[in-house]
Amino acid sequence: MVTFAEFVKSLQPEPLRTDGERNPRPGVDVSAPAMLPRASLLVALCASACAGPSPAPPPGAVNNDVPPTIDVPPAVDASVSSDVLARCEASTAVVSFTTSDGVRLEADLATPGFAGGPGAILLHMIPPSNNRSNYPRDVVEALVARGVTVLNVDRRGAGNSDGVARDAYLGPGGARDVQAAFEFLRAQPCAVDPSRVVLVGASNGSASVVDYVVAADDDTRPAGIVFLTGGTYTEAQTRYAAHRDRLDATPSLFVYSRVERAWSAALQPGAPARWTFREYDPGAHGTGMFAPQPGVVEVIVDFVVAARR
Repeated sequence: MVTFAEFVKSLQPEPLRTDGERNPRPGVDVSAPAMLPRASLLVALCASACAGPSPAPPPGAVNNDVPPTIDVPPAVDASVSSDVLARCEASTAVVSFTTSDGVRLEADLATPGFAGGPGAILLHMIPPSNNRSNYPRDVVEALVARGVTVLNVDRRGAGNSDGVARDAYLGPGGARDVQAAFEFLRAQPCAVDPSRVVLVGASNGSASVVDYVVAADDDTRPAGIVFLTGGTYTEAQTRYAAHRDRLDATPSLFVYSRVERAWSAALQPGAPARWTFREYDPGAHGTGMFAPQPGVVEVIVDFVVAARR
């Protein structure tokens, strides 16, 4: 059994060349992350609503032979009260919470007005040039209309969240962001069913999704995954082939355009029945898909509502 501390160490990358979604540039050094402390969770609410491809895997950056597990879940401080959440009524609020390594993240929380339903955590494209505004309001509204609680997160280094942008996808920071978001949904007075939480990763956000899924224990693994344009960047730290036992068991929806079909299409032969592939032409990259293909919203909503762990 690999401990979470060993998982953190395994995700410490070597010096890597990156810039944005697809192209390299010289020398970005990533410092070693701190050992995982137990997390604290703080909720900060405001009354108004908020409007609002990537580096190739470095050689030797990940131990791909043994799937890591998170065996030290973050502690949750649920003593912070919220009149809005405690009433468990339909609402939209800006919230913040803290990751296990002390990074404050901001998010939009939209609730349907009852507890025990499904949840969706939305993870945007590569920071800092993208943030939670990548997801159009009608995507969130469509999910809430079907009874889904939605947490649309600014990843570390993006939007109004703290932290360093590259730590959102290099090293263990991305998995920690997802872990904190998952624990936030579980800790609310108007909580979701933890066995029905789906992760939606757009472009580079899909790397954090995969890193988290292979590390999570059985109580905190997601009910499903949605990839909005998965690619080689999705496996920047965690290779699919090395963790098929965990990933095959996770219901997954692959959404992609014809021009960016290569990575998703390569997974189709022999894919488990719980995986669904949707190719679109014309299409667009990541959350850009919603503009040319508005029907994708309903495809995602149907998947989220049906997903069970």
